[in-house]
Amino acid sequence: MSEDNDRLMEQFIEKATPKLLEALTEQVSKQIEDQIGGLKTNAEKMLDEIKDQKRAAAEVAAKEQAEAGQLKTLLERKGDPASIKDALNPEPIRLTRVQARDAALYRRAKAQAEKTGTTLEIVSDE
Repeated sequence: MSEDNDRLMEQFIEKATPKLLEALTEQVSKQIEDQIGGLKTNAEKMLDEIKDQKRAAAEVAAKEQAEAGQLKTLLERKGDPASIKDALNPEPIRLTRVQARDAALYRRAKAQAEKTGTTLEIVSDE
């Protein structure tokens, strides 16, 4: 009787093992894909941030190089210091008080002033 039970148990194990392994494999593979998917997303996000930082650094370097070239050109002309200073400082962006009350216009003008390296001035409406 014990031998029959052992034999039946072995047959059960032989038939059940592949199905159990298949079910376990599907479950484990799904969990692994979920975890790897999160890692992949984070890696892509970090790479995008690095690319953005490199792009910003390149833009700053290009701007600084352009400003240095402009200064060199102005100095080579041997102009007076006041004219060199005026040439290096662009005209400020001027808004009237009425225009400055428009929040969208004010934000755009301020952003443009920062971009061009100048100031934003609010002048009277006259």
